[in-house]
Amino acid sequence: MDHQTLAALRQFEDLPPSAYVKRPVVQILFGSISDEEVRRRTMDGRIPKPTKLGSRANIWQVGQLRAALALLQSKVEGA
Repeated sequence: MDHQTLAALRQFEDLPPSAYVKRPVVQILFGSISDEEVRRRTMDGRIPKPTKLGSRANIWQVGQLRAALALLQSKVEGA
């Protein structure tokens, strides 16, 4: 894990909802999932759609990720 990813994970709860994080952070937040699983969950709505940053990079808004994680947690607790 690179320094940027580790820093973003440590600061995730303190980041403003309008901040953005990259794919490695999303992968770890949702259970150390693969690139392909991020794609699948994005396609079916379990992970919010990213914003394109240039031609190859995607970034996710922290506030949207928090909402998706809260929904996931509520489903786990309700099961």
